[in-house]
Amino acid sequence: MENCFFEFEINNEDKFKKLQEFYYAIKLSKDEERIIPNDSKWIDYFDEDTLMKFWWPSSEEVEEYGRLWTETPVEERFTCEALQHPWDFESMIDAFANGEYHFISCEMISKRKGRIEYNPWCWPYGGADSFRALIEYHGFKILRENI
Repeated sequence: MENCFFEFEINNEDKFKKLQEFYYAIKLSKDEERIIPNDSKWIDYFDEDTLMKFWWPSSEEVEEYGRLWTETPVEERFTCEALQHPWDFESMIDAFANGEYHFISCEMISKRKGRIEYNPWCWPYGGADSFRALIEYHGFKILRENI
């Protein structure tokens, strides 16, 4: 398969550098098959503003979510307002660990544009929502994608 990608507007070079550092660190861990989603080291790659965009549920909120999920009819689960939340941090890391793709690169392709590339092993490969969240939670606008 050919590489998939996201191109996005860079409006803060420091945030891009943090995103890029995380990308290459998780790429290395994935290449070595050593991603541990609840390892606290991943948090160090994100600033407070970015971390605040994730869902950090309490145990009571997780319990309530599970109850609502079970009680909601299957055909309504993905449209029910009460079940809609941002990604939780560990789930994003877990999605990267279990996605069936290789991380290729995360680079600036112009002064104000970045590009993340990855190469799926097969189809379906686990989706691209984790990449989308990574980019958008850093405050960047996705301009173009080939997923």
